[in-house]
Amino acid sequence: MKKTLLLSAIAFIAICNLNAQQVWNFGSDTQNFPLSTGLAGGTSSGGAGTPIDIPGATKTTLGLTVSAGLAASANTGAITGSSKTFVSNTLGSLSFVDRFQFNGGGYSGAASSQTAPTVFLPIQRYISFQVTGTSDIYAIGIPGSSSDTNPRTVFVTDGTSLIGSLIFPASSTVLTDATVTYTGPATTLYLFCNAAVNFYYLQASNVVITSVNKVLTDKGVSFNGTEILNTKGLSLEVYNVLGKKVAGSMTSIPTTNLQKGVYIVRAAGLNDSLKICI
Repeated sequence: MKKTLLLSAIAFIAICNLNAQQVWNFGSDTQNFPLSTGLAGGTSSGGAGTPIDIPGATKTTLGLTVSAGLAASANTGAITGSSKTFVSNTLGSLSFVDRFQFNGGGYSGAASSQTAPTVFLPIQRYISFQVTGTSDIYAIGIPGSSSDTNPRTVFVTDGTSLIGSLIFPASSTVLTDATVTYTGPATTLYLFCNAAVNFYYLQASNVVITSVNKVLTDKGVSFNGTEILNTKGLSLEVYNVLGKKVAGSMTSIPTTNLQKGVYIVRAAGLNDSLKICI
């Protein structure tokens, strides 16, 4: 019995460690990133599936926010078909059927010739996510145009300074990857271009995600920042990243007495979980 519990704890820790690395697979995850014909100013222009933004110019999917920003005419992006393969040193061989067309500069006057942004807080066409601290950002992509003689660059900032750049070689017709590392306290990171870039895959570590699971949210379980809401009276259990149960209830669970960190919420009879960050 003790051996079984130990193995379960080890497995749970492994799952938590994997969850610390958040993946946004635009090229293969058709459930969270369905085909769309794009948007302008946050309004869908039609097409199959659900657009990546919603009215109000923002949609958050698995902790990633895509925004049109202040420029009402900015065609932020779209998920479109594009079959490609890529071999990563760490991820192995990957096959993609779609891409996220990130349709242009994140600020007025942006151009592919620019190697540094003129602003650190983007005003249009940007994506963002929150991190709890140090974060490794890894992307697979390609320039939005194969005829441009300048590299296409995605700037990574914290809103006040440039953290680093994801650079995709000029005139490339094959996928390449790039990495940026952020070292600092909890913050919001912003990604925006000097000119159009096509993302196929993006991942980052220590991302704040209040919900990674649609089943539990459909069952009335959610997190508002200070309380795990349990509107349908499920039998909930809360575990820390070491696999130790720290709370349980059939009603809503306050989290103000828990230490800051990442926790996993499970419901009796369901295999799914909810990852929260306090």
